[in-house]
Amino acid sequence: MKKILLLFLVLCINIGLFSQSKDTIYYNSKWELANSSNNSYYLIKEGNRKNGAYTTYYITGEIRSNFYCNEINYEDILKSKFDSEYKEYSNNGKTIIQGNYVNGLKDGKWNYFSESGNLTSEEVYEKGILNGMYARYYDNNKLYEKGNMTNGKKNGDWVSKYYDGALKSIYNYKDSLVTPICHICNEYKKCKAVINNPFNKNSIQSDWTCNDTLAYTQIDEGLLVTFNKETKSNFYIDLQVPWKEYDDISFEVTFKNTENSALEYGLVWNENLIENTYNQFMATNESEFIIYNLEDNVYLGNKIEKTESLQLKPGEENILKVTTKGNQVYYSINGDLVDTQKITNFEGSLFKIIVYNNENLDDESIILKNFIFKDTEEYSSVENGLEPGKFEWTGSGSGFYVSNEGYIVTNYHVVENANEVWIKCKQDGIYQKFKAEIIQKDVSNDLALIKITDSAFKTLKEIPYSILSGTSPLGSNVFTLGYPLAYVIGENVKYTSGNISSNCGMYNDITSYQMTVPVQPGNSGGPLFDTNGNIVGVVVAQLNKELYGSENVNYAIKSNIVKNIVDMVPNLTLKKRNTKMNKLTQVEKINLLSDYVVMIQTF
Repeated sequence: MKKILLLFLVLCINIGLFSQSKDTIYYNSKWELANSSNNSYYLIKEGNRKNGAYTTYYITGEIRSNFYCNEINYEDILKSKFDSEYKEYSNNGKTIIQGNYVNGLKDGKWNYFSESGNLTSEEVYEKGILNGMYARYYDNNKLYEKGNMTNGKKNGDWVSKYYDGALKSIYNYKDSLVTPICHICNEYKKCKAVINNPFNKNSIQSDWTCNDTLAYTQIDEGLLVTFNKETKSNFYIDLQVPWKEYDDISFEVTFKNTENSALEYGLVWNENLIENTYNQFMATNESEFIIYNLEDNVYLGNKIEKTESLQLKPGEENILKVTTKGNQVYYSINGDLVDTQKITNFEGSLFKIIVYNNENLDDESIILKNFIFKDTEEYSSVENGLEPGKFEWTGSGSGFYVSNEGYIVTNYHVVENANEVWIKCKQDGIYQKFKAEIIQKDVSNDLALIKITDSAFKTLKEIPYSILSGTSPLGSNVFTLGYPLAYVIGENVKYTSGNISSNCGMYNDITSYQMTVPVQPGNSGGPLFDTNGNIVGVVVAQLNKELYGSENVNYAIKSNIVKNIVDMVPNLTLKKRNTKMNKLTQVEKINLLSDYVVMIQTF
């Protein structure tokens, strides 16, 4: 009995000694001290170890990290003086961080990995500061972005790429401030050179000059241009932009009203001083826009019209934009298309921002916030030398699903001359783009059936409409959803409504309706819905109002003709969604149907 008691006492003494030399310290997920019942990690403190190797653990017992320390701070472990190699692991044992410390500071290359073992990012440090190459990667190991850090700030060219490895953008930085010129490519490997120049005093400026440096003050919001009664000259800025006459471009400027904005202001483009040629797009505080045209010293007149698109109150902003597509010019204010024009000769390469002085007023002013200029480039040129070239899709239209597998109906003329067809549509609540092919053509009725062939496309679970086989009565309420003038007013779906005004098209064509639903280029191929949200036609054309003097005379192909081309493909799946459209408001119908109307882009 005495031997057993003695053995028990010796054992207790040994356990006590062990407890004093080896304690457990608990931490929460932020490496702050925690208690034993509520923690994420722990470290076993060894009393006889002051320097050397340490190990931390997940609360479930797996190793969290291995590191060396000259001076460890148990109460605030992140302030410890780490040294030599550092490794961190996921709870399945894979390395997720690997790097090196020198005198407590990160130094050299650091790699970061996902829990599956893929490299997610690389960083290079010098004495604890990012200095050198910086890169991040997608989960497929392809590059997401790459650039250079100098003293913790972005510098030089930073390249970003799409998930498939194609070039997405090139931005240039100076001490983490982005310079105005960048290069942006879309998913189709079509690129633009972009100058985005904020005029505020904290931004890096592109190359521009003005005629009077005393007329403006650079403030936080931009350039405050001010005139008084003694000022006789107008104010203008000459912009240095890389434009070639064969390129499609867009040029926009944002103006902000002050308490004393009583001015005429706007853009000058296509200016050639030798030939005395220019075009101007101006706005006034009288709710007017003005278009001036001068070609080879010949005044071609001007257009002055009232518009509701201008914002006139102090503090409100107006964006004036000029966009060219071939020889067609589009003028917009705050995203609203106000006029179009055809220009056959692009003779000038000079661009200006101009503010006309109203000499009758004192202290009149306006703020120039920024200008954005976009020019076209070839993809290979951006990668290899950044030389200007050609850009973007050559045509666009609308379409709609007729099967769950991604079959789409549109007009034949939308895809007639296409070398490539791409579809922009919603999947999983976000817009995505997919490659497509032409499956069937009905040239005489101007219809085409195309199919998304991209393996990334997900089969639709259901479609909320039917294609009707009958004829809609005269006067029926109808509406369309589509993508008109996408290169001017944006690549988001647009809604217009009206009535069936005739059961025949041009020249008594019984395959078409005449309708009062307003349409524009880009609406072609879009669905015509009845009030129950079913397809009654396909938008096809508008009557040329310049040729016939007509107003809002538009046409749609009847849905029974549409069914013929759909029926040419056997075994199409059209799983209907069980939705009672007559129970929905018009807004709810539009929200639902918009996901099944697609934008078609051709190259």
